[in-house]
Amino acid sequence: MKMTNVSLAVLMASVSSQALAFGAADARSTAMGGTGVASSNYLMAAFHNPAQTVNFTGSDDFGLLLGVNLGAHDSDDLYNKIDHFQQIDEELEYNNQDQNLQDEWRAALRELDNGSLSVDTSVGIAVAIPNKYLSMNMFAKANVATIAMTDVVDSDLVGTPDSENMQSTVHGLIGGTVDVGIAMARAFDLPFQGQRLSVGVTPKAQHIVALNYKNTVSGFEEDDVDLGSEYQEATVFNADMGISYMPTQHLTLGLAAKNIFAQELETNVSYGTQATFLVEPKYTAGIAFNSRLLTVAADYDISATRYFKEVEHETQFARVGAELNAWDWAQVRAGYSHSLTDYAQDTVTAGVGFKPFGAFGFDLGAYYGEDNNYGVSAQIVLTL
Repeated sequence: MKMTNVSLAVLMASVSSQALAFGAADARSTAMGGTGVASSNYLMAAFHNPAQTVNFTGSDDFGLLLGVNLGAHDSDDLYNKIDHFQQIDEELEYNNQDQNLQDEWRAALRELDNGSLSVDTSVGIAVAIPNKYLSMNMFAKANVATIAMTDVVDSDLVGTPDSENMQSTVHGLIGGTVDVGIAMARAFDLPFQGQRLSVGVTPKAQHIVALNYKNTVSGFEEDDVDLGSEYQEATVFNADMGISYMPTQHLTLGLAAKNIFAQELETNVSYGTQATFLVEPKYTAGIAFNSRLLTVAADYDISATRYFKEVEHETQFARVGAELNAWDWAQVRAGYSHSLTDYAQDTVTAGVGFKPFGAFGFDLGAYYGEDNNYGVSAQIVLTL
């Protein structure tokens, strides 16, 4: 059996290093249930709603953000099941006449059927220059989605175990985008007492990458996962748009459209299969109440997010979050994200922020859900 614990670890590490090579994500949003369309400030607006780039105070002249987010959902406990199967298969190589071990081998292989594992990674950087004429946020961000699936063929479960001629497969799909752009927004006072409308747009260059890797379980080797030569790529133009409406000083309504130009990229051919990575428009509405001490926000995904045309896996969420702010020195955050599809689970979120000296800050966010669903996010910010 060629598949080892090391080879699976190398696959996951390769995915993460590809993403981390590009830059960060918003830990405040992660801690607040994923909200941000109406609650993000000028520094984080490029990740949520470009219209929020005007959300700054009179003392804000410059902002810098660096962050990273990593999440995994292993609902079938696929990683541990593969580990268990590998151990039995290794033992069987030296005791291939052991009937009990053969039965364990078949049972472990059967447990792998239709298993799935998904990993999402986001990284980025934002540099913001707020002003009353045309507030701007220059950013670069990367989002990578990984889906791993297993398929067990009945013939492998009949007769004497034969790793060398196994037909059961491991299938991994990786798709990601790297966006570099400028979020720009302008606020307009409406002819109604205290009301304001903000309009934002984000023209951006978008680099799309996609990788397809499929092989028999017995033929899978770590050296075959070659992101450097196998992945397909394309560079296109795309854009985000958004509006924010403030009917009162403390209430904001927001609507954001991301990736308004749909894109598709076919992967490489592996084991006779090919897939199509999708970058589709995503529409999200949000509402937020904000005061000096408390922020409460809610976002709703109007559209679902698909990743690959050939895979029935899509996500869509309704989110709520809150933040308690202690005189801008420290923040405590919590939230909840409700999945509107069967391909993801509900999660609870929490996090903290520290900005003890007014300029430099550090934020942590995390989420947890049932069925091995975990995520963590961290960022550093500098505001002047």
